[in-house]
Amino acid sequence: MAISKCFTFMGTAALVLLFACHAYFYQAYFHEGNFHDDTGLATERRLADDVSPAARIRETFALFVPGDAKRSRDMARLLARVKPQA
Repeated sequence: MAISKCFTFMGTAALVLLFACHAYFYQAYFHEGNFHDDTGLATERRLADDVSPAARIRETFALFVPGDAKRSRDMARLLARVKPQA
């Protein structure tokens, strides 16, 4: 019974602390313009306008190597074989 009282007390204290922190930081952070800062977004859009859609697609697919899936599958099998069973 003492353990349930301890968990009840600690759970209630954690929820009160969470609620108080949320109320304080929500007012301090989100309503002062820190969260909705658009200066970085404008710079990213300007940089993205310089690249054509075809170049973006080419760059994205350049990250993938044709034999990647097979290599990953083989490595997973190897690790499963080497890994000791508990």
